[in-house]
Formats: sequence, C-alpha cells, structure tokens
Amino acid sequence: MKEAAVRFMVFLRSPKALAAQHSDVLLRGGVLLDAGDLCVNVCGVSGYWLIDVRNHEEAVERVRRIPLSACVVEIRQVAVV
Repeated sequence: MKEAAVRFMVFLRSPKALAAQHSDVLLRGGVLLDAGDLCVNVCGVSGYWLIDVRNHEEAVERVRRIPLSACVVEIRQVAVV
C-alpha cells in the first residue's frame, strides 16, 4: 500500500533571495507545489517552498541537498483539509 503524501512549508531567511533560485531542485524531484520570495524585512529576504513528500524525514533530506549558505530554514507540516 502506498504511503500518503504530506505537505510541508519550508521557510527560508537569508541575506539574498534563495527560494526561487533553488526551486528547480525540488521541481525536478517532483515534490514542489509552490515557491516564492517574500518581501524584504529586518531579517533580510524570506522565501518559501510548499512540498509534497512522504514524511518529515524526506522533507529534511530534500532540503539538505540544496546548497543554502548563511540561511535559516524552518520546515513545518501543513494541515490539509
């Protein structure tokens, strides 16, 4: 039986825009649902990826494959209703 997919929002905070720049890695992997860079604030530039994977461990592993230097990453599960 196939394991159900779970959605995660990956937030990035960085001195420069990274979400749109590196979204192709997740797109090629077939897990990217949405991506974008958010408005600049006091923390720098923020962005996000919405990904559809099997579990939290897979979400972490996919994000680790992306070269993100000087970046704060937060991964949160999204409730699907």
